[in-house]
Amino acid sequence: MATFVLVHGSWGGGWIWAKVRPALEAQGHRVLAPSLTGLGDRSHLRGPDVGLHTHITDIANLLEWEDVDDAILVGHSYGGMVISGVCATVPDRVGGVVYLDAFAPRTGQSAFELLPFVRQLMGGLRRPDGAIEPADFATLFGISDAEDLRWLAAKGTALPWNTHAETLPAGSEEVLARVPVTYVHCSGQDFFDETAANAAERGFRMVSWPDTGHLVQVTHPERVVALLVELAGTPAPVDARRH
Repeated sequence: MATFVLVHGSWGGGWIWAKVRPALEAQGHRVLAPSLTGLGDRSHLRGPDVGLHTHITDIANLLEWEDVDDAILVGHSYGGMVISGVCATVPDRVGGVVYLDAFAPRTGQSAFELLPFVRQLMGGLRRPDGAIEPADFATLFGISDAEDLRWLAAKGTALPWNTHAETLPAGSEEVLARVPVTYVHCSGQDFFDETAANAAERGFRMVSWPDTGHLVQVTHPERVVALLVELAGTPAPVDARRH
């Protein structure tokens, strides 16, 4: 059985994997889905010094304290920045990487550099204390289900600015060259079209879901579960194989 470490994206928290985590655990996998510092149930720790490097340390420390030495890192959206940094920080604890419609940076790149429109978007949501208010999920991510919208609106928390301003430290490229790497492109929305093209050029295994939006773990959790189970090398239940 595999150990999955699920890393959420902007405005999220460990809660956003609520439709994915139980299904993986039911099949015997170990699943760690923490909230990054300053977000979700750790939103009380948000401050001007919290940023990408803080979050890399969050996950690197988690792997060490939980004695994980063969993690399958799954990063959604901004979480791709984090798991890339984890590869550089604790390379011997990484057994595989999944970018789930996510940033896939190279050394020295920031999220704002990779997607300039995000800087403009988040600049408009920036508060005087520097935190970024949650975006409107219906408008930005195309969520239409009323229950999902209520859930996301109730749980989303402000995001520290430095998460997207800080740059990736050196060292991830070496790890990504030696472990299995999968890039999932949710091309129903075009946020990461260029990133996906670059991922293909880098030789990552590519999976395209043209009929899903960006928050696929919320709208199509069965696809995420089926893919992760496949990557772990164990058979998925028939009702989860819709990808």
